[in-house]
Amino acid sequence: MIKHKDETLKLLDIMIENAEQGPSGFWTEDFEGCGNPKIFPEFEAGLKSGRLVQKPHYLCPWNTAILFGNGRGNIITGCYHSCSISDAKYLSTDMLRAILLRFKENMKAGKYDDVTHIVPLLTAEEREYIEQQKIIERKANEQKRKAHEAEIRIKAAPLVAKYAESDLLGFILCNYEKNTVAMTYEGTVDFSPNSLKEVVGGERLSYNDYLDIQIQSFGKQRSYFKSCYYNHTMGFKGQIEKITKDNICFNRIFVSGMYPDGMMYDGKEEHVWMNKEGFEGYSIGDCLEFFAEVYPYLKTSNGKLIDYSLRNPAGIKKISSYDLPTEKDLIMQEVDQIICETCFLTEHCNRMFCMRPKKEIKELRNQMFHMIHHE
Repeated sequence: MIKHKDETLKLLDIMIENAEQGPSGFWTEDFEGCGNPKIFPEFEAGLKSGRLVQKPHYLCPWNTAILFGNGRGNIITGCYHSCSISDAKYLSTDMLRAILLRFKENMKAGKYDDVTHIVPLLTAEEREYIEQQKIIERKANEQKRKAHEAEIRIKAAPLVAKYAESDLLGFILCNYEKNTVAMTYEGTVDFSPNSLKEVVGGERLSYNDYLDIQIQSFGKQRSYFKSCYYNHTMGFKGQIEKITKDNICFNRIFVSGMYPDGMMYDGKEEHVWMNKEGFEGYSIGDCLEFFAEVYPYLKTSNGKLIDYSLRNPAGIKKISSYDLPTEKDLIMQEVDQIICETCFLTEHCNRMFCMRPKKEIKELRNQMFHMIHHE
């Protein structure tokens, strides 16, 4: 520990000399940590590559218990659980330098050899200064937020007028122009301005039109294709119903997909038309398995809607009709998903092996199947 104390004193000298660069701690890893690469350039490796870069030290001046005394923080839990470097970032250069000098002298004098009672490193004036800076920052952020909201309201004027009396207005203003797919009780909206470029036939739509049409499309889209578009597609199966000169229609398409957490799902979409290219040589009634790209497009046959379809098929192969999922298979999948999502053991389950008795689950599945199938 004496060696660590000597190393800490040397590091403190560097921090004091470079106080204008802000405070620094003693580690970084995977874009996290308290180490300041402006003062210690070697910390850059940890921030960029995820490699742990750590400097041995005795105590950190930014530990909450060190800065504010025993009344706040707990030095025994270590700096990771009791850190106030975020408060130190409000301090002026002169204050930082004075505090680091004070900490250095306290350490040299042995005032931290016994940590059962720690006198606050910060003075009352320094604490007050930090609180004042926080208030100033909060006010500035609030002004910035209001200015941004006013700017958004101007940009979104048509939507503000249309949804003025709707709960959706706050939803729209909160996510407007953000690179996010946001969800409401009624459906999801892709707010990314760049996502409009992916909509086939949507070249003339304004951003406001794009958001409005997505909202109008709630409940009217091919939801399983949409799920594949935003998650992972595992494949499609279907039986050819019609063939024209340029296109092909499947009576229904069975969808297999996977959510980012690894959970699989199946579904179906009815009467799906695709370009005939790639399906040459197949006949009406043939059952096929294939991969395809899901894409959004502007549908204009009955008002403007944004829907999803398939293109660029690949890996096409003929299969038996027995390989197509049945209605019962799809209902049982919904039943299993409901059981898993509402299970009282969900927080302790790995979603691979059910922890409940097999007989209990079998009876529950049968009961729910008959309820859904009866409806």
